Amino acid sequence: MRFFFHALFGLGLLAAAAAAADITTDEEKVVKDCEIVSVTAKEVVYKVGEKKVTTEVDKIVKIDFRDADKIPSDKTYSQVELTDGTVLLVSKWSIKGDDLEMTLLSGPAVKMSVKVVNGILNTAHDDRDRNDWRNRIINTRGKEALVIKRVVTRQDKDTKKEVPALDENGKVQYTTFNFRVTIGKGDEKGEMLEVSPLEGDSSDKVLKKQSDVHGLIWNHTLDTEAPAVICKLLDTIGNVVMVSKIEGKDDGVTVTTPSGAKMEFTSSQIAQIDYTKGRLEYLSALTPRETKITPNLSDEPTKDKFYVYRDSNLYNTPIKLGGTAYRSGLTLLPNVELVYKLNSGYRQFEAVIGLDDETNAQGEGSVEIWGDNRKLKTIKVAYRAEKNDKGELIKPLKPHEKVSLNIKDVDTLKIIFKAKDTLNGISLSASLGDAKVNRK
Repeated sequence: MRFFFHALFGLGLLAAAAAAADITTDEEKVVKDCEIVSVTAKEVVYKVGEKKVTTEVDKIVKIDFRDADKIPSDKTYSQVELTDGTVLLVSKWSIKGDDLEMTLLSGPAVKMSVKVVNGILNTAHDDRDRNDWRNRIINTRGKEALVIKRVVTRQDKDTKKEVPALDENGKVQYTTFNFRVTIGKGDEKGEMLEVSPLEGDSSDKVLKKQSDVHGLIWNHTLDTEAPAVICKLLDTIGNVVMVSKIEGKDDGVTVTTPSGAKMEFTSSQIAQIDYTKGRLEYLSALTPRETKITPNLSDEPTKDKFYVYRDSNLYNTPIKLGGTAYRSGLTLLPNVELVYKLNSGYRQFEAVIGLDDETNAQGEGSVEIWGDNRKLKTIKVAYRAEKNDKGELIKPLKPHEKVSLNIKDVDTLKIIFKAKDTLNGISLSASLGDAKVNRK
C-alpha cells in the first residue's frame, strides 16, 4: 500500500493519495477499504467508491492502514519514554553531549534533547524487566537515578564457587536497584556518560559506560503549556508517538510531539492513527470530589446561596467571554476551591477564563489551576469601570484568557478562585468557559 502525504499551508494536514484504510467511528462502525483523502486535526475526508465523506475527528476512533509487525523473539531492543508519553522501541541509542541519538526498530533515525526524555530501559525485550520498569518509573518520579542490574549468585555446594541463582523456571535471577544521581552529559562518541552523586562536588563525577547501564531515569517534566495531542501515531513495529503536529514530506510525514521532539516516518512505516474514544469531559458534568467554600465577611453558605454555577453566569444565562458564548462551563464566587479526582486519566486541561461580559461586578482576584501539589497556572481576573474626561462611564473590554495546560499523570486537579482582599470579593466572580479535561 503506497501512499503520499503533502502538507498544506502549515496546518498539519495529512493528505493521502489512494490510501486504503479501515476507519472505526465512535459508533463502533467500521468503514473498510476506504480511500483516505485527508486527515487533519479537525476532520477526516475519505471516499467510499466515488462518494466522498467528511467526518469530524471527534467522531473517529482510529484509522488502520496496516497491521503492526511482530517483533522477532530473538530481537534485542531498548525502550525510550518521553515526557509527553511517547514510547519508542529502539535498536540502538547513545547520548552525545545533551542529545540522545537513536534508531527506531521500524527504521527511522531520531535525535532529540535528553531534556524531553523520562527514561531509558536497555533490555525492553525482557518481559520481567519491562514489568519492573513500569513500576520503577512511577516510584522514582521526581528523582534522577542510574539503574543497575546484577546477577543474583549462590555458592555451589560442590565447587564452593559463586554461580548464578536460577528461578523456578530455570532462568537466571537478577536484582535491580537505583543509584540516586545527577545524570550529566555523554562523550563525543556516545560511549561514556557523566554521573554525579547527589551530594559532593564536581570532583566526585564519574564516567559510566552507556552500554553497561540497565536504565536511566530523569527528573524531567512536560511544560504545562505544551501543545495538546491531536492523535497518536502507531508505527509498524509498536512505537506509540503522541502527535501535536503533522507535516507532510515525500512519501511520509514529520511529526512533532508535545515535548517538541520531531520524527520522520515513511508511509510504509505507519500502521495506525488513533483518536482515543471518550476523549474529553466538561468540568460542569463532573462531580468534584471536594468543594471548599470560605464565606466572605458575614456571609454564610445556605441552600439559597450559590457559589458554583454550572453552565451559566451569575444570572443563569450562558457564559459569555470576549463576545463568545459558551454552552458549558463554570462560574465561581470568590474563595471557592473545587477538587476533581482524575486518576491520571487525562492529558490536557482547557478553558477560557475571565469575567463574564454580562456581569456588573468589579474587583480583582485570581484563578489558580493546580495539578496534584504543583501550581500549573495563575490567571488574573480584574475589572474596573472608568470615566472619561466628561465624566461618562467607560466600559473597557473585560479581560479573559484561553488556557491549555498539560495534566498528564495528574491525579488530582484543583481549581481555586481567590479575591485579592475582602473588599474586592464582595461582587466579583470568575467564569471558566468551555472548561474541560481531555484524554488525548
